[in-house]
Amino acid sequence: LGGNDGDGGGSAGQIITVVGVGGGVGSTSLSVNLAAALAQNPANSPVIIDLDLTLGDADVWLDIIPDYTIRDVSENISRLDCGLLKRSLTRHECGVFLLPRPVEVESQDLVRPDDLRRILALLKATFSHLIIDVSKSFGPLDMSAMEVSDRIMLVAQLDLTCLRNVVRVMQFLDQSGELDKKVEIIVNRMGLEDADISLNKALETIGREVFWQLPNDYATMVGARNNGVPLCQFAPKSRLARSLQYLTKRLDMNEAEAAVAAVSE
Repeated sequence: LGGNDGDGGGSAGQIITVVGVGGGVGSTSLSVNLAAALAQNPANSPVIIDLDLTLGDADVWLDIIPDYTIRDVSENISRLDCGLLKRSLTRHECGVFLLPRPVEVESQDLVRPDDLRRILALLKATFSHLIIDVSKSFGPLDMSAMEVSDRIMLVAQLDLTCLRNVVRVMQFLDQSGELDKKVEIIVNRMGLEDADISLNKALETIGREVFWQLPNDYATMVGARNNGVPLCQFAPKSRLARSLQYLTKRLDMNEAEAAVAAVSE
């Protein structure tokens, strides 16, 4: 079993919000499998927060039927403490904890932004990494998550629609308290045969560097999802699983270390 039990005692956790710039770009798969990769280090205690209250499916990716959801937590916000919050999470055997979206379709009004900030502050004091999978509506909850995040991972693919949306989202985040400074662009499914835009052309379009490239391995990813098993367990030696593991190491590097690593690659 990976991960630890999230009993705190270390430094405050890192908050990473994952944002897809279009449907099907792989934001939930990144959220789930990044958290699972982090959990392979026994020092880590990652937790996934599914903030897509309407159509979130992080529980499906992990084949989890939770006892409690974010709805239960929000309804008990007045008496919420670290103990109650931790008991509301579901732990997967890979070491990841999950706070899932409600069982029934809900609007974002279900959870108030102030309540979400309280939930995230308690989780940050207890867990090493908070991976937040937001909706694509950029509603009040999504924005609150991004405001308290250390990193905002913008997930895209090399197609014209995605790249246009990257530019639009970056402009929007720039106007929203300079949140664009937290953004790290993740290009998913690199090497896709029918990709009609090169990486150099993409960089020219979006006007900034790509933080990480995840290789295309659609069949392996679909197999992992359909079996409800994270990649690190389903296909630990696959290119995609190895890339995610390297990404976890990159997240722990400071800027100087990252620059050295980039030169050596």
